[in-house]
Amino acid sequence: MREIIDSVLEDIAKDSQINFSSQSARDFIAEKLEVALKNHVLMLMEDMACPPSEDRCCGGDCHE
Repeated sequence: MREIIDSVLEDIAKDSQINFSSQSARDFIAEKLEVALKNHVLMLMEDMACPPSEDRCCGGDCHE
């Protein structure tokens, strides 16, 4: 998860100079982190319910 957080913060830093004392800036960062982490958690849950296989990425066509 640290890599995801670092990546989100790096993307934000490229576009702006965030003032962490600003509530709107913290809300903006929290929203970006929430989306990224939610996607990660959903993938973890999917992997637990149905372990990944080689042909999961695109129905098996990508390994031919």
